[in-house]
Amino acid sequence: MSESAAVQIETFLPEIESFPVFEGLQRKQVLELFRDSKMKATKHRETLYQIGQEARSFSLVLRGAYKLVRSTSKGEDVIMHFSSPGDVLAALIMSQPKPVYPVTAVSMGPSLVLEIPRKTYTDCWGQNAQVVSKIQSLLFGRMSLLQEQKLLNKGPLSQKVAFLLLQLLEKYSSQSETILPIPLTRKEIADSLGSTVESIIRIMSDWSHQGIITTEDHHIEILQPGRIVDFLKEN
Repeated sequence: MSESAAVQIETFLPEIESFPVFEGLQRKQVLELFRDSKMKATKHRETLYQIGQEARSFSLVLRGAYKLVRSTSKGEDVIMHFSSPGDVLAALIMSQPKPVYPVTAVSMGPSLVLEIPRKTYTDCWGQNAQVVSKIQSLLFGRMSLLQEQKLLNKGPLSQKVAFLLLQLLEKYSSQSETILPIPLTRKEIADSLGSTVESIIRIMSDWSHQGIITTEDHHIEILQPGRIVDFLKEN
C-alpha cells in the first residue's frame, strides 16, 4: 500500500471499523485486510465494474451508493440491489479460479469505494472465518429482501413501490430524515420492480398530488410515511 493510500484509509478507519463486517476486529487486523488497496471515486452513473468483466478486485462502499444491475434475455435492465456504505461488493467470487463480475455496478450520485485486490482477499479476507461469515450474512440479507419483493409480486404496484421506498429510507437515512440521500429516477424504480416507467410515473405523480411525497433533482422526500406504510397493507 502506498503512503498516500494508507493515509486515506487511516482517515476512514473509525467509520470502517463501525461497519458490521469489521465489528470485533482489532485495528491491526482491519488494516491488514486493506493491504495494497486504493480509493476509487465514481461520478453519478459511472460504472464501477461491468458484468462479465474479469474480476481482479472487489470493493468496500464508503460513500454514496451503487445499483447492481443485470440484463434479461430481452436486453432489459433489472436492478438486483442498491448497495450502501458498509456493503462489500464481489468479495466471495474472489475465491473462484477465474472470477468474473456477476452484475454491473453503477454509481448513484458521487460515490467512493475502497478497491481491494483479489490477492488480498486470498491472503487475508479468505483466511478470516469471522469476516467471511459476515460477508455471507450481508448476501443473505440481500437474498431475503429479494424474497420479500417476490412475495409482493401478486400485489398492486403501489404496494411494491411503497416497500421499496421504505426499504431504501431505512437503509440510507437516519431516524430523523425522510429524504432519500441517493438520486432515484422513475426508471430505476421501474427497473428494480420489473415494471414500466409509465406505471411508476402514474403512481409517483398521484402520490405527489396527494402530498405523500415530493421530488427534487431525483431526491425523493416522504412527507407522509404513515400513508406509505398503509399501502403495504393493501391486498
